[in-house]
Amino acid sequence: APVFAEERYSARLAENNAAGALVLRVRATDADWGQNARVRYRLSEGRVRGAPLSSYVSVQAETG
Repeated sequence: APVFAEERYSARLAENNAAGALVLRVRATDADWGQNARVRYRLSEGRVRGAPLSSYVSVQAETG
């Protein structure tokens, strides 16, 4: 299974960040070889004030 570099990640944001601003970077590695060692990232969908979380933030699947 993938192992994250940190046990827990946390970020604080200033209001009104520009679209596309980096909020947080996470990192995980997998001890498998080749394609099985590939780690992809995604957000679990949630809601913020009734709107989908994905309307506020996004994740780069390849880099976290």
